[in-house]
Amino acid sequence: MEQEIIKTKKKKFYKRKLFYILVVVGLIVASIVYGQIKKATKKPSYETVKVERGILEQTVDATGNIESADELDLRFEMGGRIGKIYKPVGSEVKVGDIIIDLELGELNARVAQASASVAKAQANLDKLMAGQTDSYLVSIKAKVEQAKANRDQSRVSYDDLIANAEASLEKAKLNLELAEGGEASQIVGDAYDDLRSVLISAQSTMSSALTEADNILGIDNSLANDEFDDILSALNTSKLNTANNKYYSAKSTKNDADGMINSLSVISDSETYGWAADTTQEALYAMKDLMFAVVEVLDNTVAVGSLSQSELDTLKTGVQTDYGAVNTKYASLIDQMQAVESAKNSYTTNFIIYNNAVANLENLKKRRESDGDAYQSLVDQAQANYDDAHNPPRVEDVAGYQASLSEVRANLAQAVANRNKGRIIAPVDGMVGKIEGKVGEYVSAQDMLVKLVSPHFEVSVDIPETDIIKISGDDGAEITLDAFGEDVVFLGKVTEIEKGETIIQDVVYYSVTVSLEGDEEHEILNGMTANIIFDTEKKQDVLYIPQRTVRTNDDGSKYVRVLKNKEVEEVTVETGLRGDNGLVEIMSGLEEGQEVVLREIEE
Repeated sequence: MEQEIIKTKKKKFYKRKLFYILVVVGLIVASIVYGQIKKATKKPSYETVKVERGILEQTVDATGNIESADELDLRFEMGGRIGKIYKPVGSEVKVGDIIIDLELGELNARVAQASASVAKAQANLDKLMAGQTDSYLVSIKAKVEQAKANRDQSRVSYDDLIANAEASLEKAKLNLELAEGGEASQIVGDAYDDLRSVLISAQSTMSSALTEADNILGIDNSLANDEFDDILSALNTSKLNTANNKYYSAKSTKNDADGMINSLSVISDSETYGWAADTTQEALYAMKDLMFAVVEVLDNTVAVGSLSQSELDTLKTGVQTDYGAVNTKYASLIDQMQAVESAKNSYTTNFIIYNNAVANLENLKKRRESDGDAYQSLVDQAQANYDDAHNPPRVEDVAGYQASLSEVRANLAQAVANRNKGRIIAPVDGMVGKIEGKVGEYVSAQDMLVKLVSPHFEVSVDIPETDIIKISGDDGAEITLDAFGEDVVFLGKVTEIEKGETIIQDVVYYSVTVSLEGDEEHEILNGMTANIIFDTEKKQDVLYIPQRTVRTNDDGSKYVRVLKNKEVEEVTVETGLRGDNGLVEIMSGLEEGQEVVLREIEE
């Protein structure tokens, strides 16, 4: 009884299972609370990427099929059985090559018979003409008359040449007298006067061009472009920066040229003229550079808002007109500077010309004499041949034989034409792409037997409107064919961009034709699948980062988050070319090696 009472006593609390359960739960809750407190006080982590410098490429890819540039379907002009195939599929052919024959035994025999008739008629005529016939005598007499005519014509020609040479000698003598005195001569003075006129004219041209550029860029006349200042070169702002820099350069060099030109006078020495000409040449070159840059600005400007397309076209026309005027004036200045140098050297030049004119006249007189003797010798020889001729055949006999020969020649041509109706002959250079028929098979004149393709291939692909502006004529392209794999790369060039659009599933496309350069190591076939990568733009030595790191503010400006000393800072950037693989050019705001934040890492 006492033992049972002892067994029923209560266990102590730390020996109970519930106590240990509560202890474990408490530890778990404490660790969770501790983790949350630690997480709240821990600094965030970031995944970053470094700003890199290198080559940034922008490409466009498309897929199409190989097509022959020219393709012809050839057939016989008559029916029959195929006798022989001379050019199998894949053979290259030239114009006139025989590709396929029908069985032409009878027609070939007729050609051989006609050829024999021609040979016989020709032999009969030759036999007749071997004697000294009337026609032969006439031909010999004609040769005598022709020799005399050649002799007389030579004399007349030499008389004209000598008269012209004497006039040239007289002119050279007069120019030599005018050039005496070197740089003090009248010729040099006139050349410097003409140079001064060209320089003054160049001032006006450059002023007009500079004003035209300022009306668009709005640098000195800041109100001139208020209507379109905010959309100017919107497609590529770097073009606007380039144009602004070139404006200041052109203006500076023009001012230097104006100072030199305005200092010229009738008593200025050659050195002063030389400085003025060189300075003006440099200014015109800078002005050409400026006008070209302004054209690129307008090419990257879109007609929106207050700027209509016609107004944009008018601005372009004005700039191009001034560019042409500057270019023309530049060429005129170069020509006049050369004219001055020529004038300085005119005495030496004219002295050489005078001596050459004297020598030319003497040479012509000697040649007239020697050629006259040679022509007279030909006349004497022809006369001797005529005097030796005798017993010519009768004219009517010769005419009869000639008629017979013409007749059999016509028969031969007809026989060949009939025989060729049973032949397929290449009308152009190319390659045999397909032959529909076998030796011994009967075919009709309606059956297409041969497909002749050009050895030149091209690919037509559809490019969406978002990418078509990146492609221009003569752009290069890399082409791979599924048949050869990606390791075999062919080169191509854009030869045509269709202006009309094509709608495919509500998307606007434009057809682009790429010419494929030949490759003797690989046999290209019609219809092969071609993968094309267009090289649209490529920049060397530029900074770039992933496009997804760039963010945009409400005002349109762009920025990235940069990690400095484990702290994140927002940095304003200017972007440029959008390249492949999601990369974008950074034109300003970052330096190579900086760490740009991709995303925040949650732990």
